[in-house]
Amino acid sequence: MIDPSAYRFVTQPEGFVSVEPLPDPDELAAFYAQLYYQSPQSATFQTNYSDSEIAQRYMRGRLLLDAIAAASGAPVASKSFLEVGCGEGFLLKTARDAGCRIRGIDFSSFGLERWHPELLPDTKAGNAFQILDRIIEEGQTFDICVLQNVLEHVIDPRALMGQLRRLLSPGGVIAVTVPNDFSRVQIRAEELGLINRRFWLAPPQHLHYFNTDTLAPFVRAMGFEPLDAFADFPIELYLYHPASNYVADSTAGKGAHRARIELELLLAESGLDQLHQLCRSMTACGLGRNISMIARPASARP
Repeated sequence: MIDPSAYRFVTQPEGFVSVEPLPDPDELAAFYAQLYYQSPQSATFQTNYSDSEIAQRYMRGRLLLDAIAAASGAPVASKSFLEVGCGEGFLLKTARDAGCRIRGIDFSSFGLERWHPELLPDTKAGNAFQILDRIIEEGQTFDICVLQNVLEHVIDPRALMGQLRRLLSPGGVIAVTVPNDFSRVQIRAEELGLINRRFWLAPPQHLHYFNTDTLAPFVRAMGFEPLDAFADFPIELYLYHPASNYVADSTAGKGAHRARIELELLLAESGLDQLHQLCRSMTACGLGRNISMIARPASARP
């Protein structure tokens, strides 16, 4: 892959930031199929998770499904559910357990084979754009389409959003989750000298960078109407205290991560509705490591 130092970062018309030059499509596909999950240096794949980490992943999945049900005005049970970039399968299993008719797509089946091999019959590994094109040609549609931490990875996020729009059933919704990068918290930490590098820049894994200010304009430009937006735990607040600044001191990273997991599970004990309200408010303040948005085609009206 191209050395990260060779990239420039440019602001797109919709406001999000992209790298230039973009990598070769075949090279990028090989990276995800052969290295992304398998590499010990990957921040995405782990050979083991703690019980709390697993519980938090399933909890976030239930929160997303509850938010989709609230935004669409109907329970998710019996709905057709497509997840592009299903990864290790935590959300896909949560959707199946909630009664959805699931289908998953990913460049690699490696993570799924490790964590949820029982879901393999409902998934397809390969070039996501090509698989989606075949599904569109077959005339299939879905009530729910999910992109969980995918848009930042693909070469052409606009094309992917266009494919999902064609795949939605009447009344269907999409759910998009992206990292909250070039956020107010990150930029202020840089201004205050709390960090000495823009740690969120990670090409070739991350090619595009959205945040709480730019995701909605992008979604609207793609022909969707945002219905809801909410964040996850704002771990980057730890950068503002020397003892927990995991960028200045990498040894603080594991502790910050553990605290994030336990605190988010603690907040969820008050109920997913209450946590959802808190996560919405965090988004309005520009907080959260990741942000999720639920939207429907702009022409769709109840």
